[in-house]
Amino acid sequence: MTTSASRIRTALVAVQLLFGVNYLVSKEVVGALDPAAWAALRSLSALVILVVLTRLGRHRLPRGRDLWYLAGCAFLGVTLNQIFFLEGLSRTTPAHSALICSQIPLFALVGSVLLRQEQLTGRKVVGLTAGMFGVLILLEADRFHFDARYLTGDLLTLANAVCYGFYVALSGRVMRRHDPLGATTAVFIFGAAGILLYGGVDLVRAPLGDLPAHIWIAMAYVVVGATVITYFLNLWALKHTHASRVALFVFLQPVVATVLSVVVLSEPVTWRLVAAGCLVLTSLVLRESATAASS
Repeated sequence: MTTSASRIRTALVAVQLLFGVNYLVSKEVVGALDPAAWAALRSLSALVILVVLTRLGRHRLPRGRDLWYLAGCAFLGVTLNQIFFLEGLSRTTPAHSALICSQIPLFALVGSVLLRQEQLTGRKVVGLTAGMFGVLILLEADRFHFDARYLTGDLLTLANAVCYGFYVALSGRVMRRHDPLGATTAVFIFGAAGILLYGGVDLVRAPLGDLPAHIWIAMAYVVVGATVITYFLNLWALKHTHASRVALFVFLQPVVATVLSVVVLSEPVTWRLVAAGCLVLTSLVLRESATAASS
């Protein structure tokens, strides 16, 4: 195991730890603030932080054709991704949202294969299948019942998963040539602009002064932890490895959320958690061994 490999793995695990908490935290936020207003505030706040960090560290933004390419990535990975996620979450349940978003690795792999960035190998298929089955078991897909009340939210969440999966695949094409922080800032310049067109008016009208302290704390977590840090670490990882490997770690998110429920809320350890943990671990081991074999 090289230092580079361990750093990539650590970064991807950190992303899933941060995202694993995001479902419950974001559900609290969209329950207190209009999704459009929150999407605008989230992206604008993240952009401000990224611009400050970029200027302080004197990081360079991508230029020329790659800058406009990242603008297209931003439309998928920031603008549409965040709008679909928040609008979907406000119309469905966190369980439905987590179940649908867990399929992001599938869309990322499909995107990478279609873009001819990766080859579809047997080991990748087995790893992806193991991870998918693990997540589906944990999130009780066998007990999933269609409910027309949640159809719109579920479809919006599915659109979010497709957009983010293809964003990961597309952005990986140029990341090896650029500074990750500069690229993340460029992505949010364009992505935040799109979201402000969508939710800027709602943000101006939002009763921010009436929000309780715990909602502000939740928003701060989402902006810093589940936006700035996660987007940066994902793009940093894409600079060093394949998109399907980055996306595969998404399978850890529901496992992390369930483990946190066991530790924090004293919920019982179930056979589903054990089975899902084993399958997701198998999925990651297979993908990591494939990466080691090709390096």
